[in-house]
Amino acid sequence: MLSFARPALPPRTKKAAENPVTYEQGTSSVTFSAPGSEYIMTHRIPPTSKESGVSVLQPPFHYHIYQDEFFRVRSGTGNFYRGTDPKPFVLTDEPGGQAAASVKAGTYHRFENATETKDLVVDIHLTPESYDNEEQFFRNFFGYLDDCKTAKTAPSIFQLFVFLNSADTPLAVPLPSETLGRAASWVLLKAVAFWGRWILGYKETYPEYYDSDKSK
Repeated sequence: MLSFARPALPPRTKKAAENPVTYEQGTSSVTFSAPGSEYIMTHRIPPTSKESGVSVLQPPFHYHIYQDEFFRVRSGTGNFYRGTDPKPFVLTDEPGGQAAASVKAGTYHRFENATETKDLVVDIHLTPESYDNEEQFFRNFFGYLDDCKTAKTAPSIFQLFVFLNSADTPLAVPLPSETLGRAASWVLLKAVAFWGRWILGYKETYPEYYDSDKSK
């Protein structure tokens, strides 16, 4: 193992016992509901700003290998991208607007806060549910990104892929064919995650971010 060759990890902030878990100096958060709930978590994503940049909770293009994902906007307005269509569809709490949508397993997707003034608060559910694994992933992924942002250090792509691999969630390789893109994304995920975990020594979970006894 070549853990000595990797960059130093940022100091980890102890958040394993928090629910809701706050990030970015309290401007964003994730609230976990009980297992078996209609939606297992709620994300609060602030607007992108020149001062704060893009929120660590705003996901890049990705897909879930085995799970469908369901969204319901509680407040605010979000742009949601599905598949290779560059045009988003809008979910909003505005009267007469669409508030809920879903994405099938294997489909590229991402979403973002569509406004400059209001938080996007969105309920999320993944099915088939794997509650403990999902909570572990989201707490570690966002906790690590938030600590990197606070320390003003770039996150390690190897650490991120180790987290993503634990959740069977490849980042989407942008190819014209989504079928080829999914295959390329899977190969990239497995290769980078293997190197990150077994060569560089990155972990899938850290006790500061997730503790199965405290994180409930």
